[in-house]
Amino acid sequence: MKMKSKILNNMLFVFGFGIVQTAAAYELVCPESVKVKAGIPELESVPLNWVVSKYKDTLIRLDGAGVYSGKPVDLAQLKPEPIVVKGKKHYPAWEVDSKLDLDGAGFWLSCSYNRNQLQLTRRIDSTMKVCWAVYSKDSQGGLLAKLKCQ
Repeated sequence: MKMKSKILNNMLFVFGFGIVQTAAAYELVCPESVKVKAGIPELESVPLNWVVSKYKDTLIRLDGAGVYSGKPVDLAQLKPEPIVVKGKKHYPAWEVDSKLDLDGAGFWLSCSYNRNQLQLTRRIDSTMKVCWAVYSKDSQGGLLAKLKCQ
């Protein structure tokens, strides 16, 4: 009987720990910067008498984040709205409930660099209902961004 009680207690502990883990906030953090390799941009056509200039290796910094319905390449960026979660107001925020995902493409975070010269994108977990952006600055004044979701 004592052994059954220990097993039951251990099972309850493991089960309870699993609940705590799933109840924890889901967070996606945009990389602060990305390094772009030197090269020549590919243009569909080069205007007559013009030459495409090479560019050097460069570090480009994060300058924003947004949420899209479907992959960001499809340009369906969601308009942020203020949302209240557990009595606290968040803005910018977005509803990302899978019930709103009519085409099954999901909701995506886009981290933009150098005025959308480059975007890093990542699909938001489909079990999330609402997400909000949290912005801050690093020690040199560069933008930091993360998306918190529940």
